[in-house]
Amino acid sequence: MSLLEIQDVTHTYATGSGRPVLHDVNLSTGEGEIVALVGESGCGKTTLGRLIAGLHEPSSGRISFDGTDIAGLRGNRRRQWRRKVQMVHQDPYGSLNPGLTIGSTLAPGILQHKLATWRTVQPEMIKLLQQVGLDATPAFLQRYPHQLSGGQRQRVSIARAISLQPSLIVADEVTSMLDVSMRVAILDLLLSFQRDRGIGYVFISHDFGVVRYFAQGGRIAVMFFGYIVEEGPVEELITSPRHPYTHMLLQAIPVPDPVLVRKRDEEGRDPERMIGEPATSGCVFANRCPLVQDVCRKQAPALTEIGTGHRSACHFSDEVPPLVHLTDDAA
Repeated sequence: MSLLEIQDVTHTYATGSGRPVLHDVNLSTGEGEIVALVGESGCGKTTLGRLIAGLHEPSSGRISFDGTDIAGLRGNRRRQWRRKVQMVHQDPYGSLNPGLTIGSTLAPGILQHKLATWRTVQPEMIKLLQQVGLDATPAFLQRYPHQLSGGQRQRVSIARAISLQPSLIVADEVTSMLDVSMRVAILDLLLSFQRDRGIGYVFISHDFGVVRYFAQGGRIAVMFFGYIVEEGPVEELITSPRHPYTHMLLQAIPVPDPVLVRKRDEEGRDPERMIGEPATSGCVFANRCPLVQDVCRKQAPALTEIGTGHRSACHFSDEVPPLVHLTDDAA
């Protein structure tokens, strides 16, 4: 049984255009697994992450955790579930309350869930901060977020998430606002908790390079305007995409080698196809798709199995060319 099961989830915000942000999303993740959500800004990645973390309730559909529909949880059962699913937000400058010290940020959750007592909570917080790579002391607990660097703040946010001993963490663009020098360190830190504690991740990113590094051995789900259009194992999806949108995203990745640039251009990319509104009937990607035919505008393709663990929502998935320049043995 999957740890997390998302079934036919659609979500529409009360304010705005009234167009659903998510459309009939189906996704699952196992215990200790990494599933990455990839797509352009505005495609619904963060909304889906917030639904998983319980910060919103879906307009329709079902989200189950450990076999239980989270919408029906109340009282102590809901508190226990909230402890098991945590979220690390994108902005380390906005995710911590500027009016609270680091100690006042970490202590309430630990005490609420009885993971420490008033007598033991300070050493517990210091231990957590040391586990995320901070040189923590009792004096450090008295510091405020504005006294920390961006990397230190994100480590505090990670410490807050792991302090409740979760089974799943939703990590939303956790390195996008950090210096390049800090990104790998933060990713390695998160991966160490997967190895040592069996924590699974729903990892949200627009950067395939980061996803390829972090989610190796896991799966990628590619989102386009609220739809999952492709899902599959990381290396297989990156080197052999089976949806034109995934192919376009990967073709757009800058590469430093001019030989590889020429090889990529030979594989074909039409910049004019990279923009355009989603289609309102048939396949949502029809207005951008280089493979579009009449059937695409009349009939929306289902997200169907095209290989072991690999799904694509495309009528012509067999015609999507492989990305030779992204394979390990590319010349």
